[in-house]
Amino acid sequence: MYLPLSEAIHRYTVPWLSLDWPVDWSQIFGRSGDLVLEIGFGNGGFLADLAQVQPDRCFVGIERAWGSISRLFKRLEAHELSHVRAMEGDAAFMLDHLFAPQSLSQVFINFSDPWHKERHHNRRLIQDGFVKMLAERLVPGGEVTIATDHADYAEWIADVLERQSLLQSFYETTSVDALPGRKPTKYEKKAIVEGLPIHFFVWRQNADLCLNAPNEKVDDMPNVILQGEYNSEDLLRGVDAHVWQETHRDVSVVIKLMEVYGHLKDGHRLVGMMVREGELAQHFGISILFRKDNQLLVKLASIGQPRPTWGVKLAVKKVADLLLEAHSDLRVVSSTVGN
Repeated sequence: MYLPLSEAIHRYTVPWLSLDWPVDWSQIFGRSGDLVLEIGFGNGGFLADLAQVQPDRCFVGIERAWGSISRLFKRLEAHELSHVRAMEGDAAFMLDHLFAPQSLSQVFINFSDPWHKERHHNRRLIQDGFVKMLAERLVPGGEVTIATDHADYAEWIADVLERQSLLQSFYETTSVDALPGRKPTKYEKKAIVEGLPIHFFVWRQNADLCLNAPNEKVDDMPNVILQGEYNSEDLLRGVDAHVWQETHRDVSVVIKLMEVYGHLKDGHRLVGMMVREGELAQHFGISILFRKDNQLLVKLASIGQPRPTWGVKLAVKKVADLLLEAHSDLRVVSSTVGN
């Protein structure tokens, strides 16, 4: 009998939105050990097989598809693998925020989407920026293995790897057509049956890096306190949807004010917001609360349980800025998001 889904989620997933970033992986696993990451683990067979033969290491898998994650749960339960965790989301975002520099011993990227059409090539996972970030998160001598059966994508990967200097091929060639001792994935077996050439890239971190990870504390909740004369009845009345576009750490950030809700308890306002930072999209509310001494408190509402990312904090500031624009007598008396 398998665990109920709710228990499997609690046991095998990482509640990364509610944790400080980068994640303290020794705390997640309850022990230290080499950290191994598989990006796009599919049906979970490859990841579970690795974990079975390497019980002293700690394994993390990232997937976009919830069905794949639930299938992994069953494998982990069947083989009693307590040293594996799964996360659902965008690999580039998670690699950037959740893993500290020089924290990963090994990374596997098996048959990621080649995005065949030329106009979609910018969606390919293997890009210059991604490889740089990957190299920075590998320990010295740490290794990444990339596999693909798509010839054009293999050329693309080779070009990206060959024009950087943080990683170096383990072999004399850029790629090889076989890895002795490797247990193939389900997709890999299919490619072998169909006679498709498989390209394996095994590259190691060989740079002398000195890096610091930006720490993002989950308890750093954004708020702004305004003070001055205002008309509570006209507070953001008639405000239409707003969209702001920013860039943070080379990531596109879109902030959208959806709607302002009134007639709440004690006359407070609730502003519906959406923030997209790269591939991470969050829908949440911002409360505008009336306080004594002509003060307004602008803060995150509990609705949506947002992670207070850079974009979410900026959204709070944007709402406060709208209030300042609409009511000239208001001023900022306290802010955790800057003035």
